[in-house]
Amino acid sequence: MLRYSRAYLPEALGAFAPASQWVGAQEPEGPVFLWDDLSLTTDPFVDEPAYRDESEQWQRFCREQLGFAVPADVG
Repeated sequence: MLRYSRAYLPEALGAFAPASQWVGAQEPEGPVFLWDDLSLTTDPFVDEPAYRDESEQWQRFCREQLGFAVPADVG
Protein backbone atom coordinates (compact mmCIF):
# COMPACT_ATOMS: atom_id res chain seq x y z
CA MET A 1 0.00 0.00 0.00
CA LEU A 2 1.31 3.41 -0.92
CA ARG A 3 1.64 6.05 1.73
CA TYR A 4 1.05 9.76 1.37
CA SER A 5 3.67 12.34 2.32
CA ARG A 6 4.17 16.04 1.85
CA ALA A 7 7.51 17.85 1.74
CA TYR A 8 8.27 20.82 3.99
CA LEU A 9 11.30 23.00 4.42
CA PRO A 10 12.92 22.31 7.79
CA GLU A 11 12.24 25.90 8.85
CA ALA A 12 8.49 25.21 8.71
CA LEU A 13 8.87 23.10 11.85
CA GLY A 14 10.56 25.85 13.85
CA ALA A 15 7.47 26.58 15.94
CA PHE A 16 7.30 23.00 17.24
CA ALA A 17 10.48 22.60 19.29
CA PRO A 18 10.71 18.78 19.60
CA ALA A 19 10.37 18.23 15.85
CA SER A 20 12.60 21.18 15.06
CA GLN A 21 15.33 19.79 17.34
CA TRP A 22 15.02 16.36 15.72
CA VAL A 23 15.34 17.88 12.24
CA GLY A 24 18.37 19.90 13.35
CA ALA A 25 20.07 16.75 14.62
CA GLN A 26 19.48 15.03 11.25
CA GLU A 27 21.05 17.90 9.28
CA PRO A 28 18.87 17.43 6.16
CA GLU A 29 20.16 18.80 2.87
CA GLY A 30 16.66 19.45 1.59
CA PRO A 31 13.05 19.14 2.63
CA VAL A 32 11.66 16.85 5.30
CA PHE A 33 8.66 14.62 4.67
CA LEU A 34 5.53 14.47 6.80
CA TRP A 35 3.67 11.19 6.33
CA ASP A 36 0.02 10.20 6.64
CA ASP A 37 0.73 8.79 10.14
CA LEU A 38 2.31 12.15 11.08
CA SER A 39 5.82 10.71 11.28
CA LEU A 40 8.60 12.83 9.87
CA THR A 41 11.58 11.64 7.79
CA THR A 42 14.40 13.29 5.88
CA ASP A 43 14.16 10.83 2.98
CA PRO A 44 11.03 10.11 0.92
CA PHE A 45 12.09 6.49 0.32
CA VAL A 46 13.37 5.43 3.75
CA ASP A 47 11.20 5.13 6.88
CA GLU A 48 14.04 5.57 9.36
CA PRO A 49 15.20 7.56 11.12
CA ALA A 50 11.84 9.08 11.84
CA TYR A 51 10.42 11.58 14.30
CA ARG A 52 7.27 10.20 15.87
CA ASP A 53 5.01 12.06 18.27
CA GLU A 54 1.47 10.99 19.05
CA SER A 55 0.62 14.01 21.17
CA GLU A 56 -2.43 16.16 20.51
CA GLN A 57 -0.10 19.17 20.26
CA TRP A 58 1.82 17.60 17.34
CA GLN A 59 -1.39 16.57 15.59
CA ARG A 60 -2.81 20.08 15.98
CA PHE A 61 0.46 21.67 14.77
CA CYS A 62 0.44 19.49 11.66
CA ARG A 63 -3.18 20.32 10.85
CA GLU A 64 -3.32 23.98 11.82
CA GLN A 65 0.20 25.34 11.33
CA LEU A 66 1.40 23.16 8.46
CA GLY A 67 -2.00 22.67 6.85
CA PHE A 68 -1.34 18.94 6.52
CA ALA A 69 -4.18 16.70 5.42
CA VAL A 70 -4.35 13.61 3.26
CA PRO A 71 -6.41 14.53 0.18
CA ALA A 72 -9.76 12.75 0.05
CA ASP A 73 -8.98 11.16 -3.31
CA VAL A 74 -5.77 9.63 -1.88
CA GLY A 75 -6.79 8.46 1.59
